[in-house]
Amino acid sequence: MTGWQWFWILVGFILFIIVLIFLYFYQPFEDLFNIVFYGLGYDNAIFWAAVVIGIIGFCAFHWRAYRLHIVQQQSIEAMVLNSLRGSTFTAILLSGGAALQAVQILCVFLLQPDYALDAAFGKRLAAVVALVILTGVFCIIFWLLKVVRPPPPRSDVRS
Repeated sequence: MTGWQWFWILVGFILFIIVLIFLYFYQPFEDLFNIVFYGLGYDNAIFWAAVVIGIIGFCAFHWRAYRLHIVQQQSIEAMVLNSLRGSTFTAILLSGGAALQAVQILCVFLLQPDYALDAAFGKRLAAVVALVILTGVFCIIFWLLKVVRPPPPRSDVRS
């Protein structure tokens, strides 16, 4: 990127921060936020952060892949393969965020003064193990998709 592109990205980021600060102190927006995100709290903030990052990353990745593979290279096969990679990486991010959230919930449960190794502990531990296994499966699928190479572009593509 050129210097001007970096400059405008920085200006946009600063404007974004200013808008967020304004919205933080704007009472109608705070009321709307509380209505829309009812139930958002510190006990599930890790998962919500992973969801927001996953959605933004998913959209940005697919927009970039579309511009690269469809507009520039005109290769639908490469676009499909790249889309699968991006979707799998988003699945890794979401299941990893859910696993971290489950670990946090388990730690909060263990730090309570009256905890016991009972069925509630077993459910929380099973959730952590299941989410870690699911994240591992998505990692293996992502690795397999990274090994697969897209077909070379055809030379008889008509413009």
